[in-house]
Amino acid sequence: MRKPIFLASLFAAGVGAAHAQSSVTLYGRITAGLDFVNNVATTDGRTGNQYRFASNQYGPSWWGLMGTEDLGGGLHAEFKLESSFSSGTGQVGQSLFNRFAYVGLNKDGWGSLWAGQVMSLTDETGYYLDPLGEQSIGIANFAKGRAYGSRSNTVTYNSPKWAGFSFRLQNGFGNEAGNFRGNRQFSGSATYALGGFNAYGVYEELRDPNGKFANPWVSSREYMIGGTYQFSALKFYAGYQALVSSGSDTVASTTNPVAATRSEQEWFGASYQVGPALGIGAGWFHGNANHGGGSGNLAVIGTTYNLSKRTFVYATFGAMFNGKNSNWPVETADSLPLAGHNQQGGYFGMMHTF
Repeated sequence: MRKPIFLASLFAAGVGAAHAQSSVTLYGRITAGLDFVNNVATTDGRTGNQYRFASNQYGPSWWGLMGTEDLGGGLHAEFKLESSFSSGTGQVGQSLFNRFAYVGLNKDGWGSLWAGQVMSLTDETGYYLDPLGEQSIGIANFAKGRAYGSRSNTVTYNSPKWAGFSFRLQNGFGNEAGNFRGNRQFSGSATYALGGFNAYGVYEELRDPNGKFANPWVSSREYMIGGTYQFSALKFYAGYQALVSSGSDTVASTTNPVAATRSEQEWFGASYQVGPALGIGAGWFHGNANHGGGSGNLAVIGTTYNLSKRTFVYATFGAMFNGKNSNWPVETADSLPLAGHNQQGGYFGMMHTF
């Protein structure tokens, strides 16, 4: 027992030293609740209801460290290490720092340049354009979660803001010998703000190991554009997204059984802050895929209530209305219904930030 106790003491001393530096911050959040989905397809060809613990349906739990160092002349060194985890099991994702693991430089008036793993630009843009804040019921549903998560081996440039306009560029290296395009990622996003109006746009390329665009929801080109308008406590949202693969390279797979080459969705919604504590959001999403991939309509409504500045409770409910050939789930890429069957679901719980 002496060795674990010694290591724990050493780690605690290190954390204390980090906190002694004003440039390093430990932060995080944790969310947990309960979830229900009906009409879930079972292995015997029937359907059943699903009751379960809800870890990340509202949003992922995470913890991290970030810091800066003043190098003089308006130049700063910065870093960020961030890991998501499941509150239900305590397990992290595929790696320890699966969201952010970068180091970079920031220059006043010039922007910042990061090297390392960072969240995708499509994930960030989707969060701003979704009236429910990119939960598991919402904008990611018809995209099958394509925008979720981080991009590895990247170099990312973040511009400063000029008269309300800013942009970001991100290149992810595939690290494939003899094939520069293999597993490569490239994206760019832009935002513009004028008063209560905000416009967003993003383009991203994700290539498979062969450097091809072979699946709209895995390796493809993504185009997304939309805007929001804030009027006092009321905020409106609208947007359009297209996922496009190459017709000559697309092959049937478990995520694309009909070899669809294009998936599109449009949406609109609104959020309203009733008071300092209570907030309400609602949205309507329409999606469809070509080659018989099917269409669907998703309705969602959610609410949050602040118990303090750091803690709130939430509840979100959705209904998916499928076409006769489609089996879109009510929660992103999870617990699919039978083809042509509608599905309803929801979750409630609590989130605390620190």
